[in-house]
Amino acid sequence: MKTSDAGLVFPVFGFTPDRGIWGFADLDTFTSCGAMTLRENLQLGMEVIDSNLDRWVVRSVRPLGRAEPFWRWLVSRLLSTPQIRIEHELERLPSVSLDDAKARLILGLETFPDHYANDDEMDTVLRPLIVKVRDMDRLSDALELLGLDSFMAY
Repeated sequence: MKTSDAGLVFPVFGFTPDRGIWGFADLDTFTSCGAMTLRENLQLGMEVIDSNLDRWVVRSVRPLGRAEPFWRWLVSRLLSTPQIRIEHELERLPSVSLDDAKARLILGLETFPDHYANDDEMDTVLRPLIVKVRDMDRLSDALELLGLDSFMAY
């Protein structure tokens, strides 16, 4: 099914095959990316879990065109990463429990600890962050708690 047909409840979270964690506040963020994301197929195989704990896997990504008005795209081209509007082909998977989703988040934190804390902060920053993830009552809280990145800069 296409991205727009999935009925995603935002924010949604992407879990890439390398155990990376990505966060998407809204449909615009989820369907925008930089050229490197497309070139390197960074979203292919990514599992997506929405705030209702429904789950999909990205089977393909198709560029649709510029995600910004021309003048903004031109400025982005000069100063940062121009955005490309994309459409995903998603395959529905069984929903997960909140505990399963939190375990996926923790696995990502443990796989890429340097994304969340400096080497000398593992005990003072990363461990308390993992405890906060375990204590979350809603998956949607993870977006702000972890400060997750989207593919818009890549």
